[in-house]
Amino acid sequence: MIVIFKYFHENTDADFEEYNKQWDEKKERLIFLPLDLPLSQQRYIIKNDIKNDMNNNKDILAIRFPTSVDIQKNKIINNILFGKGLLYDNNKIWYPTEVWIYSISVKEKNVKKNE
Repeated sequence: MIVIFKYFHENTDADFEEYNKQWDEKKERLIFLPLDLPLSQQRYIIKNDIKNDMNNNKDILAIRFPTSVDIQKNKIINNILFGKGLLYDNNKIWYPTEVWIYSISVKEKNVKKNE
């Protein structure tokens, strides 16, 4: 299994256009990881997205505005990093082919500016 991690950092208008182009082209393949919810709800939402994907198109895990702590401590992200995937629907395992991480959070950017 190979998982490609892509980090999108929007520093210029061209970055923004490229980001929008790629996300628009692949939006039917994206499953979003809602980091603002408890882990149990994150799993529930992802599992439902996988189960409801009749064409098996959902193969990109998208994460928007994570902090470095989110990346280090989120169990779903860590399971993917360590090759475990996400268990769903009676012992089936989902492995994304890609993980897209969009920028660091606004909070983290503000902290770095003030240091």
